[in-house]
Amino acid sequence: MTARKEMQQFEKLIDEVARKNNFELLEEYLEREDCENISYKCSKQLVNKLDKLLCQELDKQETKSVSTLLNCLWKCGEKISIAGENGLPAMTKCGLVGKMVNWYEKLKGILILSGTEKNKITASLAEDFFNILLIVYDSRPEGKMEILENFVLRTCTIITDVRISIYVQQEVVRKLNLMLDSMPRDARKKIFSTKEMLLVMSDMGRRILDAGDYDLQVAITEALCRMIPEKQRRELACQWFSMEFVSNAFKGIKDSEFETDCRKFLNQVNGMLGDKRR
Repeated sequence: MTARKEMQQFEKLIDEVARKNNFELLEEYLEREDCENISYKCSKQLVNKLDKLLCQELDKQETKSVSTLLNCLWKCGEKISIAGENGLPAMTKCGLVGKMVNWYEKLKGILILSGTEKNKITASLAEDFFNILLIVYDSRPEGKMEILENFVLRTCTIITDVRISIYVQQEVVRKLNLMLDSMPRDARKKIFSTKEMLLVMSDMGRRILDAGDYDLQVAITEALCRMIPEKQRRELACQWFSMEFVSNAFKGIKDSEFETDCRKFLNQVNGMLGDKRR
């Protein structure tokens, strides 16, 4: 297939998938085509077309086709050209982030319905969505705040929801920590000082205690430490942990010795909580 024809075919393929409701066409395309060195010239309606398809499949809980669409966006998003602007920034200007908020809400419903048992399909679906979130987050510096304002709080509510599998939560909190790692300093103060965020951080503290999974405990502890500076954490610890011995143990975590101090914190907490539960 020539490059010129390829440029014209991508959006037509999305139209055909929608018309025929045949996602195998898209699967075959993704398996066959190498997205390197190709530019997909698309109209401004592409984001709306993808949104309509994704919402349709999310509402039907068709996880396989949702993953196919998300993988399509992950593989080809940077190669899309809209009105002379390339990549995901062009799609963002067409309202992509707002659409993703809606996808997230529908996805969370699926994750809750899937329950707490290990389910590779839903864990993979969550991973696919948050992979897209991360590449959109990294696609343009001026767009980081839009992603952070729309998704940090929402992401934390997945991590704290006891109706959702810990295997999903492990994947989601890993993605959250990647976002927090490159979060602009000015964004931290704005986002983490809100009443809603302070409440969800308390929920994260409780989740550390009842998670029943060490890897998840470590990842949530890391997220809290990335969100709030060390000095301020000592002030908030008593809000996050109602038991004094837990809050005192958490105050001992230093950024410079996080791995060692986190292990000490969790070993102490899990040991003492185990004694109390027996």
